Amino acid sequence: MKFFVGCISFLLVLTTLPVYADSMDSYVLYTTGTDDRPDLEWEEHNLGNLWSSFLNNGTFGAPDGNSASMDWPGGSDSHYLWMGSLWSSCAGEVTSSYPDSMGKWASCSDYGDWELSPSDGYPMEKLVPGPVADEQTQYGYDDWYLAENPDPYGMGIWQENYSWAASGYNNFIVNKLVITHHNEFGSGAPLDGFVAAVRGDCDVATADTVETHLDDLVYYDGLAIWANGNYSFEYVFDGGVNASDQDAYTYQQNPDNPLPSSDPENIYYHYNYLGADGIPDNDVDQNGVSDHFTILAKVTGGDTTYVTDPLSGVELFSGGMPYFNYSHTVGDTTYLVVPRNLSYMWDSDNVGSTEDDSGEPELSTPCNGFIGWRLLDFYILKADQTIERPADVWGVPIPLSHTWWNWEGDPGIDSEKYDYMWGLNPDNSGSFSGPAYLGDWVGNPNTPEAMNPVNPGPFPIVHDSPLSLSYPVFDYRFLISMAPVELEEGDSLFVIGGWVTGLGLDGLRMNADLMLDAYYRDSVWGQGLGIVDGVATGTVSLRISPNPCSGGMLSAQFNLGSPCTASLNVYDVTGRLVQNNSLGELGTGMNAVNIDGSALSSGMYFALLKTDMGTSRGRFVILK
Repeated sequence: MKFFVGCISFLLVLTTLPVYADSMDSYVLYTTGTDDRPDLEWEEHNLGNLWSSFLNNGTFGAPDGNSASMDWPGGSDSHYLWMGSLWSSCAGEVTSSYPDSMGKWASCSDYGDWELSPSDGYPMEKLVPGPVADEQTQYGYDDWYLAENPDPYGMGIWQENYSWAASGYNNFIVNKLVITHHNEFGSGAPLDGFVAAVRGDCDVATADTVETHLDDLVYYDGLAIWANGNYSFEYVFDGGVNASDQDAYTYQQNPDNPLPSSDPENIYYHYNYLGADGIPDNDVDQNGVSDHFTILAKVTGGDTTYVTDPLSGVELFSGGMPYFNYSHTVGDTTYLVVPRNLSYMWDSDNVGSTEDDSGEPELSTPCNGFIGWRLLDFYILKADQTIERPADVWGVPIPLSHTWWNWEGDPGIDSEKYDYMWGLNPDNSGSFSGPAYLGDWVGNPNTPEAMNPVNPGPFPIVHDSPLSLSYPVFDYRFLISMAPVELEEGDSLFVIGGWVTGLGLDGLRMNADLMLDAYYRDSVWGQGLGIVDGVATGTVSLRISPNPCSGGMLSAQFNLGSPCTASLNVYDVTGRLVQNNSLGELGTGMNAVNIDGSALSSGMYFALLKTDMGTSRGRFVILK
């Protein structure tokens, strides 16, 4: 089977909005008459401060322990992830027994029960630097090859993973998943209520040699208790009590064994203590905005200010921010915010310890990091090249559900996995973690959960953590689910998110916000994020003009401090090489190379200049 990436067309927003690379020809697969598929292959990202391997069958991390599996700090050999994986589900007549196959179906990369396999012609590739990031892996896989999956529904996946070396931006690895429906390899029926999900089996962390996996906890940052149906950021409990008026927050580090305030390891592990009413307080800094939200900017009077990253000095979101966001006014200040969409885990207090050993502060390599997966964006590229954004229905991209369970509750059959992806796995109280906001979803009636949500309150209210149910620390997993959407023949669902780590929850949240900033900075990843990326060793500056260009010739100009060999390659936003220019030996001083814009479709492109002095990037837009 082969993936073909055709000409690129774009949704260019010629206003103050960011430019979205929202249109791309769907990935078309066809059979070659052979099953000469690539081998399963690990490839490692090890350029930044978060190291991890990826397997080309929908697996994140390396459970065999022989490769990095979300090692943080990078090179410490302390793994924060045992194994993550891609799950998916759909409802209706979608299996090989169509049209008599109504039911709940799942295709997942699971614990040794692989239902996804590398696609013919699309082996694991690693690019350093890649057209999108300092370090990039890419590969394709699908659900219709292995005997373990007798009922495929024709799902092909193209995956790209990105990481950077820049300070502040080196603690996350981004995943871009393009999930395309191919009827010829399934039943021929549409995928109704299709859901994509990322599972994280995080054992935090292997530097702790005693019961690494048995003293973890899980939580969620997102559309939490402050967001009711009209997104007023204030949830009113029974009896008319406001969420913001609940018990004062207990905010301390290792309460049984505190460190001095001057100790660099004095960070906050227990960030969500329960009040006397059993409800976590979520506004530690008392600024009027739930801590579960990313603050994009705040406007006071006519002045707009941004959050500054203390490591890089970069003003987050000053170079671009999500168009879909909420405005929340407190006094004379208006905050622009989005839910953080972040499922995460951390090392908690082992019940067998006489003292609070959260984060294992006594170890030579502490386990004081938090790890999570954040959803950045998702949208559908229809077969007719139109764009559908679930945000057009819900306001901003938010997950369908955040689900957690311990290893004793691992689901087995398809219908169980389907329910887990919908947040319908009950806890001991009989409550569910979601979904809670789909009562008005304009979806397919074959997805009854979307038409009649089980939990009618805000999502998630209380049961987004074992803490709120007095569960013990244990070996938990999280599952963050995206959609539901309908995928017809040739439709592609784009899911963009990523793994992120940080020192304590404060560090995790900051790095998760930096990851969102990276996505929107100068639109389409920002190519180097506007700061020194740690890869280029020279000072070559690349200037492309005219920009935008109507489709004629462009000039790429750069100044060389000494004679050297050079090449200039042009990529589209999918990472596909569209022009290759080997320039040979160039002289000292100003040099210019032509780029043929007449051969390019409208949209945004990236130029990658490689010289003996280093690597430089530039971007340009074609408008025809």
